[in-house]
Amino acid sequence: MLKWLSLFANVWIAEFYLKELWIEILVANELLDKRAQLYNFFHPESNMVCWDITTDEIYDKVISEAKKADCDFIMATPPCQWMSIAWKMDENDSRNNLIVKAIDSIKDIKPKYWLIENVPWFLTTYIQYHWEKILIPEYIEHELWEDYNIKFAILNSS
Repeated sequence: MLKWLSLFANVWIAEFYLKELWIEILVANELLDKRAQLYNFFHPESNMVCWDITTDEIYDKVISEAKKADCDFIMATPPCQWMSIAWKMDENDSRNNLIVKAIDSIKDIKPKYWLIENVPWFLTTYIQYHWEKILIPEYIEHELWEDYNIKFAILNSS
């Protein structure tokens, strides 16, 4: 059984079928309290850490809980509204940099596997990294290439 940490968990949509696949979501993080409560309703076995993962206190708590639970898989579903054609497609929106916390968590926990799910434009969105603009896929490769075999794909989930 895989033991998961779910980042930017929202209301459990990404995890809907995971129980059927022998996947146990042990730790989750969500910013908004109402979403976290709904998540807890559907995943009462998960340790939900609710609040802003960009704060050191919450980030450290999420990492500590995931290590304690021996999570071997991280799934991150960073918010995508500002890189979606259904929204603004604003590459300068600071929320695009939430990917940094997902990558930091992978580097700190060192899971066997990780998955980052987002809209197709995620692959063509830039973030600020050390005072320069870099595509998100280039940032991920730069940070994780030594420890992981990285694949980018656009999947049709319909």
